[in-house]
Amino acid sequence: MTQYAKHQIVIVGGGAGGIATAASLLKRDKSLDIAIIEPSETHYYQPGWTLVGGGVFTQAKTRRSMSPLIPKGVRWINSEVSGFNPDNNEVILADGERVAYEYLVVSPGLKLCWDKIEGLQETLGKNGVTSNYRFDLAPYTWQLVQELKSGNALFTQPAMPIKCAGAPQKAMYLSCAHWFKNKRLDNINVAFHNAGGVLFGVQEYVPALMEYIEKYDAKLCLNQNLIAIDGDSKTATFKVADSEGNSREESRDFDMIHV
Repeated sequence: MTQYAKHQIVIVGGGAGGIATAASLLKRDKSLDIAIIEPSETHYYQPGWTLVGGGVFTQAKTRRSMSPLIPKGVRWINSEVSGFNPDNNEVILADGERVAYEYLVVSPGLKLCWDKIEGLQETLGKNGVTSNYRFDLAPYTWQLVQELKSGNALFTQPAMPIKCAGAPQKAMYLSCAHWFKNKRLDNINVAFHNAGGVLFGVQEYVPALMEYIEKYDAKLCLNQNLIAIDGDSKTATFKVADSEGNSREESRDFDMIHV
């Protein structure tokens, strides 16, 4: 078993968070010895997928080679992490090698669990079922938005933790803006189904967001968690909770659904 040289700072994860952290630290002190551990050769700017789904960005604009994005002076360790040994200040790589550190920053992101919604895996990318949370699906969102002239458009947000709690709403607002501009919104029933009990977790933002809910005449459905999708029949099933903690299942028809 070999071991990499010890670094002052080791960052696990070369996504936007990890790279931005490295760049921010180096801006403050160029002498820092920093290493980023990231297995992927490709960097995806995931916040941009929302804009792909809204017709603002192209899909290609959100994907770049990883190497030129690593800040100058930062060592890129192109490997997966299999474990941590905090007692000895070490990160264990998939091949058994170890990287020692003085300070550790962990920014691995979240793994998406599509299978927690029954039937979703089988119908993603077809039958009007889409998500801006995946690189290959964001263009399908924009396709559906452009094609929809009338019917039911559902937008859903699951319980935390999720990547970017604003993204489900942004998908709705960008879609509605297109329909509003093209004078289709009066023929489209928009609903936002949120598993949480409030529109947004930071209370100060809620009044401004409610202005858009009202502008686009979107139905706000709180405490409603998407649990199943039947793509062939275009039916979504939600677990609906009341104020007393009781729950029931309700189904909604859709022509388009963003999960």
